[in-house]
Amino acid sequence: MTDDSEPIVAHPSEASGLLAAGSTEALDRWLADLIHTQTLPFAMTIIARAGSICYWRWCGEHGAGHDVAPATELLFRMYSMTKPMTALTALLLEQQGVLDLAAPVETVLPELAPWHALNHPTAALADSVLLDQGPTLLQLLSHTSGISYGDAHGAPVDQALARHMAAQPTLSGLLASLAELPLVFSPGSAWRYGFGLDLLGIAIMRVTDKSLGEVMRDLIFEPLAMSDTRFELAYADQQRLAALFRLDQPGTLTPALAELPLGPVPYPHQGQKSPDHWGGSGLVATASDWLRFTELLRRVYRGESNPVASPEIVRRMATNQLCGDIASLLPEGPQGFREWMPFAGLGMGCGVWVAAEPSRLGWMSNPGEFGWGGYANTVFWVDPVADASVLFLTQVMPSDRLGLRFDLHRLAARCLE
Repeated sequence: MTDDSEPIVAHPSEASGLLAAGSTEALDRWLADLIHTQTLPFAMTIIARAGSICYWRWCGEHGAGHDVAPATELLFRMYSMTKPMTALTALLLEQQGVLDLAAPVETVLPELAPWHALNHPTAALADSVLLDQGPTLLQLLSHTSGISYGDAHGAPVDQALARHMAAQPTLSGLLASLAELPLVFSPGSAWRYGFGLDLLGIAIMRVTDKSLGEVMRDLIFEPLAMSDTRFELAYADQQRLAALFRLDQPGTLTPALAELPLGPVPYPHQGQKSPDHWGGSGLVATASDWLRFTELLRRVYRGESNPVASPEIVRRMATNQLCGDIASLLPEGPQGFREWMPFAGLGMGCGVWVAAEPSRLGWMSNPGEFGWGGYANTVFWVDPVADASVLFLTQVMPSDRLGLRFDLHRLAARCLE
């Protein structure tokens, strides 16, 4: 590293000898360069292998106060990394007999029937067909339900959904919007990223008569000692929450002036009605907590017993639910939704990507790798072949402009050779 590089801080619990010799130097340089070029204000990378933390380093200024230790206490908005947590929760409830993922959504949320689907993703709203039934709960997990995220500059149905959610960015608003608007396509016929996991979260709350946070606490957070993972932020958490930034153009970071409406709930007042818990985007967590989750998935996938989940559940979560890869199911063709994933060769499990054909991917992955990312450029994955998990944390939106995860995959793969 050169003299003007940003300093790298290493966690004292790092274990040596489990990564390829000399491989961490390139990862160090990459982290430092992200800060030096003002691409990110702060970045952290963790690589755990065979149960040991072999790389846990960070660089930059997190903006949450100098008294906060970023390795252990700093809170990050996980945004869409909430989706795998909601997926695991649903699979656990199915095992308990509380939820039937093969059932149509309207068996739990009858107000959404009857369903209509557009005859083409770009069709007018009236150009739709009545469906015999709606998407299954499992199709919500794999983003094959026909539910999108909305787009103010997209097709008519996406514009309509964007308008509805801008006017009422609540879970009740989501239900009202989906009851009124057609699906983008018939369930199971294509792939589109959208509000499916948020709708699944509503279904979970309906069948359990609890908030989503309470269900996750009972099934996952408390057994794993994830005491800092939650949907709601208390006032005492203010100094622990990492600063959030927008990247409007390369090298120009702008502090975000407000929390996103579909994210964690900031500082709810006592006596306030129960806030929304977004199953697709609402969690905050520390790096330590999320590492416990990724390590749970790694250990259980390889067959270790655990009171939270069985190997059968985690392996089902990490099994491609598609007939092929995501690229083959994009309804708009090559110009469709891209976000940050290399869709050729990438399958979709339950709330996670799955490396179905690594040779076709734009990043370096072993077969069966699974994980997910978030809107603020966070990402994690589990590599069953290397017996490793990788976690990257920062707080810069959006996640579709920097391409950081391609470099991270390449550098992590070299470490795990």
